[in-house]
Amino acid sequence: MRTTIDLPDKLMKEAKKKAIEEGITLKELFTRTLEKELGKTSFVSAAPWKQLHGKGSAAALQPDDSGFEGYSGPDWNHVMQVNEPS
Repeated sequence: MRTTIDLPDKLMKEAKKKAIEEGITLKELFTRTLEKELGKTSFVSAAPWKQLHGKGSAAALQPDDSGFEGYSGPDWNHVMQVNEPS
């Protein structure tokens, strides 16, 4: 259903920012917020992993951080062969 509501500019800006941070639409944000307020919990986001967006930080990562330092597991590329010129 479509409707028109008049919101304070500051509130609308905060809502847009929150939706962007969570990677969801304003419609999803407003629907979820209203359902929480009304005691409903039936709304399920189409992509629940989007709720994780903005929850972590990569600020401490360096460009050379790969996450594989000290890895001693199998070499998954062992089947790849490179033809080097002689």
